[in-house]
Amino acid sequence: EPTVRAELMEQVPHIAMFCQENRPSIPYAFSKYLLPIVVQYLADQNNQVRKTSQAALLVLLEQELIERYDVETKVCPVLIDLTAPDSNDDVKTEAVAIMCKMASMVGKDITERLVLPRFCEMCCDCRMFHVRKVCAAHFGDICSVVGQQATEEMLLPRFFQLCSDNVWGVRKACAECFMAVSCATSQEVRRTKLSTLFINLISDPSRWVRQAAFQSLGPFISTFANPSSSGQYFKEE
Repeated sequence: EPTVRAELMEQVPHIAMFCQENRPSIPYAFSKYLLPIVVQYLADQNNQVRKTSQAALLVLLEQELIERYDVETKVCPVLIDLTAPDSNDDVKTEAVAIMCKMASMVGKDITERLVLPRFCEMCCDCRMFHVRKVCAAHFGDICSVVGQQATEEMLLPRFFQLCSDNVWGVRKACAECFMAVSCATSQEVRRTKLSTLFINLISDPSRWVRQAAFQSLGPFISTFANPSSSGQYFKEE
């Protein structure tokens, strides 16, 4: 019964906390019994079960209740499988969103090694614009985690593609995260590449894209500020 599975997922973070507090007596209980159920339910046929398992997984990661080894060997491989080309459309879109949201929680090393290659593939998913839209919406999050070198070498070419996507919703998502992407690049890249790209978005045929770009204009300009001369700088709170 799906409602039973969904209810179970809502209890998992509480049980995981209990396991953590009683770790000496039950050291492997969560890793061995509960985590496999959580990742299994990420591909459940029932939408509500998938949603509750996704929420549970993010809470577990946020509370640092999943060991790093388990993230690498049990969570990431499942998400990679769920974002494979032959995966169910809804499941694939949701798995990409989870990968993006967990990046800041698992850190630069795991994100760069395990998440980034698949994320770059998903940005070019020519069949499903929903997947590209999720990638565009979370692009800044990934950039801020992997840092300047990976952003400029691997991510910027994909960002350029997404900014000229034939679906206006994808371009709008790019406009909304533009400042976060800019923050992860060098001053030279901002000046020579991102400025031109931003002008294209401000001149976009879609008024929704133009509106989003104008709303990002001030924040984008702020990334050009030189703190030593202006006394102003952007700080992510």
